[in-house]
Amino acid sequence: MRASGFAHFASSMPKTGQMKQTKFLTGECQHCHGPIEFPAESAGLTTDCSHCRKQTELLLALPKEEPTIPRATIVYTIIAVIILGAGLAGAIVALKMAQRKAAHNKVEVVPQAPIRSTNATAVAASPVVEAGFRISPVTLEKIKGSSLVYAVGTLTNTAARQRFGVRAQFDLLDENGNKVGDAKDYQQVIEPHGEWKFRALVVAAKVASAKIASVTEEK
Repeated sequence: MRASGFAHFASSMPKTGQMKQTKFLTGECQHCHGPIEFPAESAGLTTDCSHCRKQTELLLALPKEEPTIPRATIVYTIIAVIILGAGLAGAIVALKMAQRKAAHNKVEVVPQAPIRSTNATAVAASPVVEAGFRISPVTLEKIKGSSLVYAVGTLTNTAARQRFGVRAQFDLLDENGNKVGDAKDYQQVIEPHGEWKFRALVVAAKVASAKIASVTEEK
C-alpha cells in the first residue's frame, strides 16, 4: 500500500466527533535519511520523502549505536595512559642520568702495597724509647738580659714505675748539622707516667740546634 504523504494520512482520519488521538512516529528516509513523521498505523507503507522526493518505506528510525564503553571512560583512560607514559619516560631519563653521573664519579681503587716506614726502625732504635721515655722536640732558649742559652723540652716517663737518677745528654749542632758540643741535665725522681721539663745549659759557641743523644737511669 502506498501513501502520498502526510496529506493522504490526514484525509483518511475520522471526521469531527469521531476523532481519536493519533500516535505519531518518527522515521527516516531510506535514501537521504531525512526525518519523516507519520501515524503509527501507517508503519510499513510507502510514501514520497518530503526531502528527496523518492519513495521510501515508513519505518521507525534505528537508534544510534552507543559505544559499549561510555565516552567519558574512554577519554579518562586515554588521559591516564598519557600521564603514565610521560611518568615512565621521565623515570627512564632520570635513571640514565643517574647512571651517567655514577659512571663519571666512579674512581677505580688500585690496591697499594703497604708502605714500609723507615721511621719505625729509627724510633725503635732511639735511646729515649729504649730507655722507656718519650721526648718532645728540643729547642734552644736564651735568657733575656744575659748570654745564657738552654736546651729545653719535656721528657715523659712511659713506665708504670718511678725512675731514679735520670740523666739526659744532648748533642749541640751548628747550622750545617755538625756537632760542636754537648749538654747535660739531671732529674732525681720521675713519677710513673710523669713528666720532666729539662733545661740543659749550652756552653758551646755557634750552636744552632740540639738533639737528644742518650737517657740513662741509676740502677
